[in-house]
Amino acid sequence: MKETRKPILVTGSHRSGTTWAGKNLALAPNTGYIHEPFNIDIHLGVVGKPFRHWFQYISDENFQGQYKDAIDRVIGYRYPLLDNLARNRTLQGAKRIWKDQKHTLLHKMRSDTPIVKDPIAFFSADWLGRTYNMNVMVMIRHPAAFCSSLKIKTWAFNFNNFLAQPLLMERYLSPFEDEIRAYAQEEKDIIDQGILLWNCIHHTVSVYQREHPEWVFARHEDLSSDPEGYFESIFRKFELDFTPEVKAAIAQNSGSHNPAEQQADDEFKRDSKKNITNWKTRLSAEEIAHIRDKTRAISGTFYGDHEW
Repeated sequence: MKETRKPILVTGSHRSGTTWAGKNLALAPNTGYIHEPFNIDIHLGVVGKPFRHWFQYISDENFQGQYKDAIDRVIGYRYPLLDNLARNRTLQGAKRIWKDQKHTLLHKMRSDTPIVKDPIAFFSADWLGRTYNMNVMVMIRHPAAFCSSLKIKTWAFNFNNFLAQPLLMERYLSPFEDEIRAYAQEEKDIIDQGILLWNCIHHTVSVYQREHPEWVFARHEDLSSDPEGYFESIFRKFELDFTPEVKAAIAQNSGSHNPAEQQADDEFKRDSKKNITNWKTRLSAEEIAHIRDKTRAISGTFYGDHEW
């Protein structure tokens, strides 16, 4: 069965649980976890020459040679050893390069199924799925949870990354063009940035749901409420082996013995059920009301009134 398995893409908005989901899927035997090839902040990553923009959009109209060649190498476990060595200046970096090269070669030798975890690849998911015949999993998260996570991380976003990609604006983001231009000209409050980002991304999720009913669309809240049950069904769909060891590891990473909030030493081991609504203590009542009002037109597709 392993010989016929498709590569897997785990995407969605950042702070939506893509790392948690991707690493849980990669617990399956004969899989290889690949971390964020589209992330332009990763200095020594799996792409030799990083992409130019956050949320780089690749389509049939603009894929060009360098984009496809880069992803070919990622999917084929061809680690950019020489590029990373040329950029590295530290002993710590050299150790990381050696470790990543070793793991990549091992996955290549075993013909492991690639599991590409990358929220920054979200707007390129259609092209990636078609070009590489990938199984695609899209994570969805409550807008208040998303905004609260950006708030505690203080993760601002430069909306010029969208404007610099006319094809992306035309294909998915045209309903938000005026807002995007305004936010690109003047930096807004982190909550307002989160609202616009959430709307842009989840509007596109709705497009994907119409165009790709074969994809897996998973709400973070549903996975968190029953990790073992929901992941088992996803493993079956992706033809991954849900072994007793996998089940036990998911329970260990997600059970009530873990903290509800992220910890500095390992932010991916949490009490998943308590994590569902921790935004209610991170945000003020006024912030929650503001988020609800500004995301209402889209959030109703994914969340009911009782989930506020």
